[in-house]
This record gives sequence, structure tokens and C-alpha cells, in this order.
Amino acid sequence: MNTIDVVDLASDLIKVGSLSGQEHAMAQLVMKRMQELGYTDISVDENGSVLGYVGPRDGELALLFDAHMDVVPVAGQWTVDPFGAERRDGRLYGRGATDMKGALAAALCGVSQAAATGKLHKRVAVSASVLEEVIEGYAIGAVLDRCRPEAVVICEPSKLQVKVGQKGRQEILLTLHGKPAHAALPHAGRNPIEAAATALAALRDMPLPQDDILGSAFLVPTDIVSDPYPSISLIPSSVTIRFDRRTLSGETWAEVRSAIDACLRQAGLEHFSLEIATAAVSTYTGQTIHPERDLPAWHLPDGHALVEAMCQAVRDAGREPETSTWWFCTNGSEAAGRRGLPTIGLGPGREEDAHTIDESVEIEQLVGARDIYACLCLRMAGVQN
Repeated sequence: MNTIDVVDLASDLIKVGSLSGQEHAMAQLVMKRMQELGYTDISVDENGSVLGYVGPRDGELALLFDAHMDVVPVAGQWTVDPFGAERRDGRLYGRGATDMKGALAAALCGVSQAAATGKLHKRVAVSASVLEEVIEGYAIGAVLDRCRPEAVVICEPSKLQVKVGQKGRQEILLTLHGKPAHAALPHAGRNPIEAAATALAALRDMPLPQDDILGSAFLVPTDIVSDPYPSISLIPSSVTIRFDRRTLSGETWAEVRSAIDACLRQAGLEHFSLEIATAAVSTYTGQTIHPERDLPAWHLPDGHALVEAMCQAVRDAGREPETSTWWFCTNGSEAAGRRGLPTIGLGPGREEDAHTIDESVEIEQLVGARDIYACLCLRMAGVQN
């Protein structure tokens, strides 16, 4: 089994461009590095996600570490090469440094580090998944169909804080239906743009639930378009508003839809429809999928054994644990929110640095994540248990 430096591995991963649906070269590199690090039963599924194991083949699967391979496009004026993996002032720069090639490198190295001790009596797996930047949860679902871990670790950036939950996300399409007419004769039609204005005002003031762990739910309009577009000298047939609804644990689409419907009808609106958004997504393996964009929230209760184990792993690595929740959506929506698997998060880097110009991660945090992951493997899959 070879030893690979975590910063060198993160640098190698950054240098390979891997937009969503274009992760093939990254997958090939991950498989090669897995082999060098001593992983076994390495495979690629129909979506292109890579899965590899360490530990005894006859052992139960204690942990699955998940980190996605895809990155968002480069935007804005960078002062460094986005794929140069420059190291400067204790940081590693490049697209994906924080979100989340640094975390993938830390997981690959940390899990291998634990296996090298010879103390694992259970298996541990690492998933390098695809498409997370365009549809959270979908790709890890296929991974979880192939393996049955006792617990899942989501390696998204967290400043090495222990993340015990996250809000969910629903993409909702509200379509206001109008009656077309000539714009010079507006009273002959029914203008859905005016209805959209009424809807936006009503929904802005609609009460939303809160909880003590995840905070407040949100309903944010993110897009609006008429049909036809552009609608010139014509009252359009319809206007569709896209909303981003950040959900709390236990909220269902049926409940959210019912609340929005009641709010709109109370505002005097009748001619509208509500649906969860779907959009075609293509994988580098040639699959075309149409997943619903309804990603559940989740959180672990106080005192959960997985929280205690992760906090102790942080201490084992010489740090003091802090617990919090993510404000964004992750693959945990599938693992915990939909499947009910014990799931926890921890990763190197600041969440605020994801998707930014001159994205970077602290090298010290890469090393810290590697060591914490190794300690967690030994604590949950090691012989002392």
C-alpha cells in the first residue's frame, strides 16, 4: 500500500476539470489513486460514481465517506490559474479546492491511513460521486443501492466542525394562467403578470415554520418567465415563477404545496398550478435522468452515537469539536433525509469559499480532515470496538 500526501492528491484532483456530467477524467484518476492507496473492489456505477473499499472483505460496512467529483464552472476574473493548484501562504488554490476535491483527497488518504494500521475489523468505503452540483442526492442514491453502510459521512466543507444536519430544498414552479389578448386591448384578456405580482406579495408575507436546530424555513423567488417569451404586444398565456423553498425536518411536498395554495387563494388567486421542478440531467456515462428537485432536510438528535463518535474522533486528532448545521443542501438529503441512515458531516474548508473567485482551502485543514477521518474509521471500524 502506497502513502500519498493529501495535499499532493488534492492538487492532482484540482488540475483535472470536472464539470457536472463531465467527470470521466476525474473518475479515472480517482480509481488509479484508490488502487495505489490499497482500496479493493473498486467500481464505477451507471452514473459514473466511483466506489472503493478498505478493510476485510467479509466484514460489515461500518462507514461510507461521500465526496463529489464535480465542480461549478469558473466565473469572474481569477488572479490564479483555476486548475493550477497553486500553493501560497498556507492555502491551496483552484476550482474545487474547497468544494470539494480537498475533502475527497482527505477522505481517500484518511481512510487508507486507518486501513494501514491493520486494525480494521469492519469495512469502510469512499464514494466519489457525480452530479451533486446540479442535483443533490441522486448519485449517492445509486451508490447506496449497491452498499449498506451503518453510517454515512458527508465530507462537504465545514471548517472541520461537526455538522449534525441541514435544511432541505424544494424547487417549486408556480404557474399563473392568463388569457391571451392584444396588449392594446388588455381588458379582453387576463394578465398573468399582474397575478404574479399579487402572488409574490402574498408569499413574501406567508408565515413559515421554524425549529430550534435548523432555524427558519425560506421561500425565495429565483426566476420568472412568461409564455411566450418574449411576449410582445400580447398578454401572455402564463407566467411561471421558480421558488427555492428551504425546508425543515419532516416537511413534505404535500404540506408545503397545501400552505402555498391556501395563501394564494386567500389573496384572491384562482388560475394557477404548483409543481416540483424536474430537469433533464446527463451523466458522462450516457445516462439521461429527470429527478424531482425535492431534497429532504435531516438532523441527528442530541446524544446520537454517531455525533459522539465524530466528536471523539476530532479529539483523537488533537482538536476541540464544535457542532452546527449546514445552511446548504448536500447528498445527506438522500442518505439521511430519504433513507433514514445515520449521517453526519465534516470537511475541510470554509463553506463561504465554495463557488467563489480564487477558491482555496487551508492546507492545515486538509491535514486535519485526513486525520479526523482516520480516527473515525478506527473508532467505528477498529478492533477496539
